[in-house]
Amino acid sequence: LFAKAKLSAVARRSVDDGRRGVTGGRGATSSEVWKMTFTFSSLNLAFVATALFFNTMTAPLVKLTQNEKGEYDYNKWCVYFFSELIKLVAAVGWCLMYHNSNEERARSLLVVEPGDFAQYAVPGFVFFAQNNLSFLALQHMDSSAFQLLMNTRIISVALLSVTILKKSMNTIEWVSIVLLMVGAMQYQLSGCSATGYRIDVEGLVVMLVIVLCAAGGNVYTQKVMQKKMDQPLMLQNAMLYVWGIVFNGINWWLSIARGSVAFGNVGLVQVFSMVFYAIYGLSISIILKRFGAITRTFINTAAICCTAFVDVVFFGSTITVLEMTTFVVISTAVFAYTVVAKQYVPASVADASKV
Repeated sequence: LFAKAKLSAVARRSVDDGRRGVTGGRGATSSEVWKMTFTFSSLNLAFVATALFFNTMTAPLVKLTQNEKGEYDYNKWCVYFFSELIKLVAAVGWCLMYHNSNEERARSLLVVEPGDFAQYAVPGFVFFAQNNLSFLALQHMDSSAFQLLMNTRIISVALLSVTILKKSMNTIEWVSIVLLMVGAMQYQLSGCSATGYRIDVEGLVVMLVIVLCAAGGNVYTQKVMQKKMDQPLMLQNAMLYVWGIVFNGINWWLSIARGSVAFGNVGLVQVFSMVFYAIYGLSISIILKRFGAITRTFINTAAICCTAFVDVVFFGSTITVLEMTTFVVISTAVFAYTVVAKQYVPASVADASKV
């Protein structure tokens, strides 16, 4: 299933033609673009919906694992470590099953070149640095300011995709990216207290590094995975998760050295969260390889709306009018990027088609 989970050349060309307005010398209609973008593969929608579901449920699950004071009675690095271990076991198990399928082509794809394993250390280290720098940043700002500034990774992912991946983006796509960031920031500002945000210059510098790590890690992972589209995703995941175990193991050890308990109160909810994070991580790897870092960014931000409604249903939260307007902004950005941008025809191309 994962080996076949890449776009066909025909589908890619169809989307490109729709964006250029190459549809009988005219711009593609909304229905034509929708069909070219989505209906050629219901599997794509299933992957996106799955990633959105797990992204949405992450915050509510974290709340369930906290005590009455909002603190943790367990070592969270322990949970992350075993989550990576579960993902590695799943990836290796799939590779073994794929290898034993008695298909010569299947075995020929399960080849790791000397440089393959080493290059997956980069995203592992980047996310390791991001997690540890977050503790330093929170010493120079409150958590609300931290979350607000983290939203700048949205535009950062787009800029790095253009510079590193050489991705071309039209005007509507850039507008939707900016709109998405504005919506996410507006949501954070809607919960701003009367005292405002606390942050200093050193905190801003650290946040700059964190944002670059967050955006760069996703873009680099996309670049590495898509460089070998024929290489099975689960083989790539296995290499990535080995490094994930190494770096999360280091964080677990450091937390114990700082005085934390090794495990703490690990119950059924914590064990469930390990499995949950493992499935969530696997779904994100599919998104990065099939669709890219920008799509993952849109899913992360769209999950803000879904999580808010989950909080209302299960935790008795309320949604203010200002928060509702942020949902409208985010929804507009998603619609603009996924539908409107696909039928956008630059003036130069439109004029050329008339000649």
